[in-house]
Amino acid sequence: MPDPFLQEWQAMNSELKKSEFIRQALSKHEAPESFARLLPRFDRHLEEHQASPKLLNEVQRIRKQREIKLAECLKPRTGFTYQKSWSQLVITDQRDECPELSKLVADPDTFIQQGHIIKTGTATTVAIISSGQKQYFIKRYNSKGFLYSLTRSLIPSRAAVTWHAAQLLESIGIPTARPVALLEKRWGPFKQTSYVIHEYIESIHAMKYFAEGAKPQPEWRVVAQEIDDILYTLKRSLIIHGDLKGQNFIIRNHQPLLIDLDSLSSYESPTAYFRQYPKDLARFSRNWKNEPQASTFFTPVIHRLSKDIVDPSSL
Repeated sequence: MPDPFLQEWQAMNSELKKSEFIRQALSKHEAPESFARLLPRFDRHLEEHQASPKLLNEVQRIRKQREIKLAECLKPRTGFTYQKSWSQLVITDQRDECPELSKLVADPDTFIQQGHIIKTGTATTVAIISSGQKQYFIKRYNSKGFLYSLTRSLIPSRAAVTWHAAQLLESIGIPTARPVALLEKRWGPFKQTSYVIHEYIESIHAMKYFAEGAKPQPEWRVVAQEIDDILYTLKRSLIIHGDLKGQNFIIRNHQPLLIDLDSLSSYESPTAYFRQYPKDLARFSRNWKNEPQASTFFTPVIHRLSKDIVDPSSL
């Protein structure tokens, strides 16, 4: 059944019109459920028109309730192929299924060995690999032995955590490197090595994009605003990224994406969230300490986002 509120909203083609739409909706006492159907970044318009804290909290609560359904991303569902056996679990996004991906999923370790390894260690191995004419970014979470497998049999694998985190970001409008496949090597209930395969994105990270000494480009302001939107969305969604270094914002065609979701955590309680939030924002703030030109764009962003922090000078 068509949603008149969303239909009218989607017809708005400028921020000015969207702001006026929200103002009128507030004056008509539109239900919180309607506002909760919009992406969290548009809550700025609610704040701009002085929506009550009660309404803002209710919108947030409704979205957090919807978030529970995302646990289904690790179960059979429409749009994904789910294959589970004694020896492995494989979930693939049907939009990306192709012979090249099937070959990669069947033997990821060989492709990693033959690919361009970016990082290797006891915990993870990261590589860019080619399969036929396609390129993928793959992250392998290495097994740490029997006790690790025993523990992971009770909780999601690290690859599953990243898979879920990417689905969560997509649902709230934060662009990320989209995962196309999840693979867990298993021995019955015991999880061993796990993998997440992402689309490969030709990009540079934010620290290079906003390079010290580089001449500011006209696009810098737009990209900074979009990074601001990402940070605001995380905050409104009570999500901690865990490592907001500049290298985890990659820029493709002047559009930022947030990556490296291993430590991402979503909180139900604002109180619990705001105990962790200063660390996240402080990590982002440190990116620009020695980047005076980029700092011009990001200092106002940090000040706005730090209004709930008791001691902003700690950033």
